[in-house]
Amino acid sequence: MNKRRIVLLVAGLFLFPHLPAYGQVTRGSRSVVSQNATYLSWELSGDSTLTVTQLFAPVLLNLRLGDGWSLGLWSAASRSTSDRGTSPEVSGLNDSKIQLTHTMADGQFLVSVGASLPTGKTKLSATERELIPWLSADFFNFPMKIPGEGLELFGETGIALPVSSWVFGVAGAVHYFEKYTPYDDNREYQPGMRIVGTTGIGRDWAERGHIGLDLLAIYSMDDKVEGSAVFGDGLQLDARFVAQRNFAKGGVEAMARFIERGKNRILLPSNSAPVGEQSNTNGNDLRFHCLGRHALIGRLQGWVSYDLKMLMANGYAADNPLFQDAARISGFGGGLDIRLGRHSMFGVGGRYWTGSSDGSYASGKLEKLDLSGFEIVQRLSISL
Repeated sequence: MNKRRIVLLVAGLFLFPHLPAYGQVTRGSRSVVSQNATYLSWELSGDSTLTVTQLFAPVLLNLRLGDGWSLGLWSAASRSTSDRGTSPEVSGLNDSKIQLTHTMADGQFLVSVGASLPTGKTKLSATERELIPWLSADFFNFPMKIPGEGLELFGETGIALPVSSWVFGVAGAVHYFEKYTPYDDNREYQPGMRIVGTTGIGRDWAERGHIGLDLLAIYSMDDKVEGSAVFGDGLQLDARFVAQRNFAKGGVEAMARFIERGKNRILLPSNSAPVGEQSNTNGNDLRFHCLGRHALIGRLQGWVSYDLKMLMANGYAADNPLFQDAARISGFGGGLDIRLGRHSMFGVGGRYWTGSSDGSYASGKLEKLDLSGFEIVQRLSISL
């Protein structure tokens, strides 16, 4: 394999906004269309029970235009519901993305520009608004957390350098967000500009496997409401180690990921601009994933997986309403993939999730929570 054709891409920019943000490797010269559907249901049990569900169906078209150019188009529809309170529901088309990418110097240098178009739902009603804290909760893994935002423009550049049998890459990106109205109170909200930097190193052993390490940093400027700064996300560091080993009739892959979240900037009555919070409302996050696959009959392949997410307690004392204690969540999955042709694949699968939180102020008081859920996934990929 020609290592010079490997390009390290910036995390979080690509047409998979529902996936974890990582530096990625791109190769190949064929256009690809893929369609996925995920149904996910979570139940949270403490003094009371809450059930939240989501159906998420994205479509991606990645067109190879020749001479190092490619065009990506992404859109999705979703429906989210809850049985809490007034039984809120949010459904419809999400924001859509377009991205133009050009690679040069035999794939070692990359530049890209793109936009997230505000085709999703904004101006959420008070009932619909009830869903947002649950969709974005660290407990859960809903693909769609916010149905729609304003116009987003982004650009990136990256370089990959072969070093012996390894490839080292660095990249950077800037995201700019326009104003929009998230709720029906007509107040304009503008997310702060986001600056992303990533570096990584990886190695391929022909068809035998791959190993890689990525480190990503995200810095966010202050969010504004009606032109006044009100909040700023803390610095986020995201490290991932991946290893993959292929065999004659299958393979295994493993991933370890650690997310460190810094203190947010909040607006206090005595300040005219957001300042760093006294204690960190964000807990760090440690995740493990492993998957094994094996050829069964003909073009049919089976897979099994195990996931573990460990959320660490935040920085507040246990008697503070902002305190969030540690949580542990495990996922057990399996499924089948079938190759429909030389350049097409169809797959189905499912996962069962179980876990608990040592304590959360979910109902105005500290209580332990039991978590359980199930997930059904379907995917289709066709190379053109």
